[in-house]
Amino acid sequence: MTNVGLTPGTFDPAKIGPVELPFTEAEYRSRIAKVRGMMRERGIDLLWVTTPEAICWLHGYFTSWYKANSPMRYPQCYGTAIHAGSDRVIHFDNPTEMPVMARTSICRDNRWLPDRRATPNLRFITEELAREGWLGGTVGMEFWSYIPNRAISTMFEGAFRAAGCEVVDSSALLRRARRVKSAQEIAYIEKATEICDIGHRAIQDLLKPGITELDLFGAVTHEMMKAGGEFPALIPIFNTAPVVDGVPQSIGHSMASTKVIKAGEILVADLCGVYNRYHGNAMRGFFVGEPPKALAERYRLAAGVYDVITSDLKAGLTVREVNRRLRRYYDEVGLWSETGGWALGYELGLSLPPDWVGDFYFNLGDDEFLDRVFEDGMVTNFESLFDTALIDTVVWDKKGCRLLSKTPLELIAVA
Repeated sequence: MTNVGLTPGTFDPAKIGPVELPFTEAEYRSRIAKVRGMMRERGIDLLWVTTPEAICWLHGYFTSWYKANSPMRYPQCYGTAIHAGSDRVIHFDNPTEMPVMARTSICRDNRWLPDRRATPNLRFITEELAREGWLGGTVGMEFWSYIPNRAISTMFEGAFRAAGCEVVDSSALLRRARRVKSAQEIAYIEKATEICDIGHRAIQDLLKPGITELDLFGAVTHEMMKAGGEFPALIPIFNTAPVVDGVPQSIGHSMASTKVIKAGEILVADLCGVYNRYHGNAMRGFFVGEPPKALAERYRLAAGVYDVITSDLKAGLTVREVNRRLRRYYDEVGLWSETGGWALGYELGLSLPPDWVGDFYFNLGDDEFLDRVFEDGMVTNFESLFDTALIDTVVWDKKGCRLLSKTPLELIAVA
């Protein structure tokens, strides 16, 4: 047994003080019950959960390191087991995470891996589950989870099959369970978007020629964190681009750098505020100096789609109908017929690195997946990108949609 470095050092759970979780234990328990009901509907006896967001959503636990690309001799073998016939959950993890589990999770049955290597840990997990009587039926795994990697995921699948189980992909089950947000979840996304707006106000206060992208990004991040913001799950786009003949040049998904910002450039700031790991997304463009009139007008036209979202859209519509109504607006103002732009949205919510993009995705250029329905309580962003940097967060309600960011939907000039 290679147990050196497995224990967390000095740790006394009685001395960590009061633990304040972002949700009540009752809400976590209701989520677990919801998943168990979905498992029974699909004939799944045991669900082996490994996606960090799914585990955090189920019982609160999250950490800063998931060993997604760790040494091959030290692979990630953690996971949460849910059984359709029991109201208990069992979490398996490295014992170094004892303090994190004590501070972040409602799970009471935590079982600590005995080794760093995969083989003894897999044996330990399957023996523990067999002892509970939880093996032998159908096991659902998250094949779309990036954790564990393919090598370890294949080992887990083999271990479950060797124990007499049928193994199926249950990625969609957990993603579906998380799609509609509770009132408390939406409140956290609202708070996250307020923090995002603080970042955009900081840009207006601090952006000037001569500052580097990283200097500005660091100052903006500081302001957001002073307001209670957390690390975003994705490194934001935060770059300046030259404007050639009135048209900004694309910067793609590039990171902030030591590039010095110059007058006449445009800063694209795709910020996410984060609160209790819930994300609110707003992108804006900031022009250093007096912007070209044609570009400001282009922003005005691209921003007009958000009026359509708040006036014409609501939960209960299909993607087909939403796309039709928004495409009609773009056609009317002459943006859709041009090349080089796009309009789309994706689900937002609880996210951990490396991505804040949720599973529900729609694009106005799609010709399939059009019968999906926007449900009451969903939250997405919407991107209106036609040489324009405009993204906002949308709450879908049966009475109508609402936008969360208060930062003006326009090209913002900074002298």
